[in-house]
Parts: sequence; structure tokens; C-alpha cells
Amino acid sequence: MEILKRQAIPLVALVIAAAAALAGCGPTGTVFQPLRPSSWQVIAGSSSQQEALQALQFFPATITINAGDTVTWTFPAGEPHTVTFLGNGQATPPPPTDPNDAKPAGGSTYDGSTYTSSGFLLRGKSYSLTFTKPGTYSYYCLIHVPEMEGSVVVQPAGYTYPATQAVYGAQAQAGIATALGSATSSIALFPYASGGPQLANGISPGLATGTPAPATVMRFLDGPSLSATSVTVAVGTTVTWTNLSNNAPHTVTFPPAGQTPPPTLSPFSPPSGGSSYDGTTLTNSGVMWPGASYSLTFTKAGSYTYYCLFHDDEGMIGTVNAVGGTPV
Repeated sequence: MEILKRQAIPLVALVIAAAAALAGCGPTGTVFQPLRPSSWQVIAGSSSQQEALQALQFFPATITINAGDTVTWTFPAGEPHTVTFLGNGQATPPPPTDPNDAKPAGGSTYDGSTYTSSGFLLRGKSYSLTFTKPGTYSYYCLIHVPEMEGSVVVQPAGYTYPATQAVYGAQAQAGIATALGSATSSIALFPYASGGPQLANGISPGLATGTPAPATVMRFLDGPSLSATSVTVAVGTTVTWTNLSNNAPHTVTFPPAGQTPPPTLSPFSPPSGGSSYDGTTLTNSGVMWPGASYSLTFTKAGSYTYYCLFHDDEGMIGTVNAVGGTPV
């Protein structure tokens, strides 16, 4: 009988140790969670003022989860974004001009081996991905590299989370407020005299020569105000637009007066129409990358609406009113 008691002691100790581990106390001091997958939320970009102000970040930029967990990104802005993870052998993401950027790729899980992307999403759409292997994974918005980059840190299943979803949500809202506030402040950097003939074709913190900023203003501006989207000049005046952002391409596109740009006209279409405009011919700057300028002389009186082909659906539309008289 005594021998049986002595043999039972190690068995009892093992049972107690196993129960303690299941309760959350591992042998090395690591605290474990129950092995149930969790779901997490991240915001991809944000906007305000009828899409004029854009926050070009993931909120929060870094999130730590466990293997088996799922992250869902929501896309609230009118500006499209992607959530794109690289595969084996890929050191950098595809350029923003790659026509495949708009398309989804990969499946619903990610282990670091396969190129996986949401494709273009916007206006309330969402994208979910389940992470199956521990590691640290960087991801990108293919439209807004390098400023829009995030990371997902994946711990082994059962590890303690360093933060809750509530904490990440508070970080996200604080980051959005900071980015949109930065976009608002950049409007005051408008460097020209109000009233033309020099206009801003978008503007961002740091202006065109600054490091790509995580915020931008998608408007044509004739002064340091979001409402300054039209200009009045005399016939014969040459108006010059400069892309004062450091993080977004734009165009200056005048369709024939009273029309809108044809839906088949790509934002990447080459320049067309010449250096003057009388309201009769489609006239297009072509892609204006940060710092680029474009000039157009108005030869006939009229009120002419023009568009950024990249962002007109976000309200990036302006007006030039050409009136009779001596050029200014």
C-alpha cells in the first residue's frame, strides 16, 4: 500500500502542473490565453471635408495578434487603398502604376509565403485575413507607398496579447485626428497670391519637396482655403498649376465646355490638346507627379470646369472663369 502511495504522488503532481498550465501559467512564466482565435479591426485610411482631407495611414500602424487570429481592415474613405502582403522573394511592393494593383490576389489566409492583396477597396468595404504562422509581416497600400505601410506581429497561438482591441481602437482614432489635422494645417502653406494665375494642384504637409506625408489635400486651390476652388482671370491669361503634394499624382483635365471627361480617358493618358484652351477641345496635362507644373492659356471668355482624373470622384474639381479684358 505504501508503495502505491509513493507512485501516486508524481501522477498527482503532473495533473496539478497540467491544470496550472491550462489555467494560464506556463513552466517558463509565459502567460497563455485559451486557444480560441480572436478577431481584430484596423482602419485603412480616413477622410473628412467631403473627401478633401485624406489620411494616408493604417490605424493603428502595428497590431500584435496570435496565430489563428483574423484581422479585418475597413476602408471608410472615398480614396481607394489596398492591404498588400508580399510573398517569398519579393523585397518591394509593385509600383503604383502596375495595372494589377487594383486586383485581389492570394486567399483568405497568410503565412508569409504568398503575395496576398485586397485589391482596391473604398467607401465602407472591408477585407479579412487569417494569419496562420508566427512572424512579423509588413504590408502596404500599393497606391500610397512609401507613406502607407503597416505591420502585423503574429505570436504563437495562446500567447498573451499586449493590447486589447479597445486600446488599438483608441490609438486609431487619435492617429486619424492627428493626420487629418496635419492635412488641414497644410492648406495654410499655399505659397502664391490668391486670385491666380498660380494655383495648387493638391497640397500636403511639407509641400512638394517634403518627405511623403501621411496626409494630403485633394483639391485645386486658388488660396489658403478649401473653398478657393475657382479662379477668375482675363482672356489671354496663362494659368499655371503646380502639384504641391509630396504623396499623390494629379491631372488638370478640361473637357469641352459643358461636358465631363469621357469615361474611357485614363488618368495615365498622355498630355493632349496643346497649350491653349478655348472650350472646344479636350485638353489634358497628363500625370502630374509631386512638384510638376502645367500651364494653359485661356483664349476665349467662358466658365470652364476642369477635373483631376485620379480624384474627381472625391470632389477634386475646379473652375476657371475667363472674362474679357486685358490679361493680368
